[in-house]
Amino acid sequence: MFCNNFPQIPLIAIEHDFNLKVKEGILSIIYELLPLDIRHKITFLSNDILINHLIVIFTFSLAFIGIAEIMYWIYKKEYLRAKAKYLRELIDQKNDSSSVYEPFYTCVYEKWNSGEVPLSEANNMCSLKLEQN
Repeated sequence: MFCNNFPQIPLIAIEHDFNLKVKEGILSIIYELLPLDIRHKITFLSNDILINHLIVIFTFSLAFIGIAEIMYWIYKKEYLRAKAKYLRELIDQKNDSSSVYEPFYTCVYEKWNSGEVPLSEANNMCSLKLEQN
C-alpha cells in the first residue's frame, strides 16, 4: 500500500496560486516592454540625445557616400581601361590591311573618331552596314 505522507493541498489554492503566477508573468512581460514604447520619447528627446542621434546619422551618411564614391571611381577606372584596350585593338585591326575585318574596324574608327556617334553606336552601325553589303 501507498503511504502518502505529503500534505493535501486543496485544489482551489493551487488554481489561485497558478492564476497569480500567470498574472505576474504577464505583467512582468508588459513591464519589460514598456521601455520599448517610443511614442512619447520621440517627441520629448533631450538635446543630448538629439545631438547624439544627429552625429550618428551624419557619420553613417558620410560613410555611405564615401563608399559609394570609392566604388564609382573604381568601376569607372576599370571601364576606361577596358575602353582603352578595345580602342588599341580597334586601331591595330584598322591598320592591319591583311585582316578580313579591316573594313569593319576602319568604319568604326572613322565614325567614332569624327565624334559623330559614341563607340558602341558606331560598332552597331558598322556591323549593320556591313551585313547589308
